Amino acid sequence: MTRVGFIGAGKVGCSLARYLREGGAELAGFFSRTPSHAQEAADFAGGQAYSDEAKLVAASDVVFITTPDGQLAEVAAKPAATLGDNADGKVFAHCSGALSSDVLAPLREAGASVCSAHPLYAVSSRFDCWQELSRAWFTLEGDAAATAAVEALLASCGNHVAHIAASEKPRYHAAAVMASNLVVGLYQMAADELVTCGFAPNDAQAALAPLFLGNAEHIAAAGTRASLTGPAARGDKATIDAHLSCLSGDASEVYRQLTEVLYRIASL
Repeated sequence: MTRVGFIGAGKVGCSLARYLREGGAELAGFFSRTPSHAQEAADFAGGQAYSDEAKLVAASDVVFITTPDGQLAEVAAKPAATLGDNADGKVFAHCSGALSSDVLAPLREAGASVCSAHPLYAVSSRFDCWQELSRAWFTLEGDAAATAAVEALLASCGNHVAHIAASEKPRYHAAAVMASNLVVGLYQMAADELVTCGFAPNDAQAALAPLFLGNAEHIAAAGTRASLTGPAARGDKATIDAHLSCLSGDASEVYRQLTEVLYRIASL
């Protein structure tokens, strides 16, 4: 059985560890710069809290580095310097959406196999989101041995996996931001327009929720083309012009650009 260890005990580390354990993986445990975080993670997900990073690496076949992106290169350098003859067959993976496996180059140069393994999902909680990861696609890129090892772990949990090139990570991450973070901005723009119409701010966000959630469910189930409604789908230029006449600034430009995208979808 593959033994899995985690360097980093935050939201992604805790969630992924518990999820993989529930899928049948054996957890070696956690190392964190904050020992109490490692202990909390081990108590929650399994395995043990390690005070020595090298011992965690030695006890693991696959090591996920789940630290913030800005710390990945620094964190990778330490085990790379101490691997020695233990590098053969060892797999290291990080979970950044923006960075490629190349950030783990010191480990690759030391003889280990490396990859990135990003869950296409917003992991917002240390102790709750593991239950939602069954919905997530994971995107892999990196060395063949590392991606194969991580894919096998995910396959035991039933997840879909996509493979991309390292050079495509910025574009991939931009796509994820469009479907997740930027939607928050679009929702706020819509709510602001309702406030201008006379809604209370909290009421504006609440009133949009059924429309937003229903549309999201339709898109997830049937795709964008089948879910398209509204004036762009009907070719109703008069209504679109009326909308643009009352919008201003960023809202007007966002509306115009996204309407062009809707026209393209409608023509498919």
